[in-house]
Amino acid sequence: MLVRSRMTRDVITASPTMTVAEAIALARKHHIRHLPVVEAGRLIGVASDRDLRLAIPQQGTVPDHERQALMESIRVADVMVKEVITVSPDAPVEEAATLLAENRIGCLPVLSDGRLVGILTETDVLRAFVELFQANGPSSRIEVRMPDRPGELARVVRLIGVDFKINITGLVVPPLSEGEALAIIHLQTLDPRDVIEALEKLGYEVGWPTLG
Repeated sequence: MLVRSRMTRDVITASPTMTVAEAIALARKHHIRHLPVVEAGRLIGVASDRDLRLAIPQQGTVPDHERQALMESIRVADVMVKEVITVSPDAPVEEAATLLAENRIGCLPVLSDGRLVGILTETDVLRAFVELFQANGPSSRIEVRMPDRPGELARVVRLIGVDFKINITGLVVPPLSEGEALAIIHLQTLDPRDVIEALEKLGYEVGWPTLG
C-alpha cells in the first residue's frame, strides 16, 4: 500500500501572507487541522490548528477586540513550521507511519518532483491500517511466536494456506526480542483451533487472540 493510494489530493493550502484569522477560518470551513503553506508554487511550511491557536491569547484572557486585532495582524509566515518533513507518493504507508510517529507530527505533505501533490495525515494512516486488517466475513486473530530465522514465517503461512486452505486476510510481524519473531495473523475463519493445534505440534507458541 503506497502513500498515493491514501493521501488527499485536493489539498487546501494557505499563503504566508494570510492572517491567522483567515487561516483559522479556512481550516474550520474545510474541517481540517493542517494547512500546507505555499508560495510561488513551492511548499515553504505547514501551519497546524495548534500553531494558529497558540499564536493568539486564549479567549477570555484579553478583550475580544484586542484578540481579534492580533488574529488579523499576525501572519501565517510568523507561526508556521518551516522545517517540513515530507514524503513521496511512492513511499509505502508504513514508512510514512514511521515518519509521523518518530517526529511526533500530524501530517506529511506529499511531494513529487518538488511539487505538492497531496497530504497524508495520521488519520489517513490509521484508516489504512484498519482496512488492512478488516476482513469481509468471519475472521479470527492469532499470534504466533517463532524463531527469528529464514523460512519460519513461510512454514507458518504454508500450513495455514496450503494445508488448511484458510485465507490470511492480514499479517504483520512487529519487532520482538532478539532471536524471536511474532506474527500477528488474521484468518478467514471463526474457529482456528485446528490450525492452532497443528502450529503447536510444530513447536510454535500460539495465542488466540493474543499470547497474553
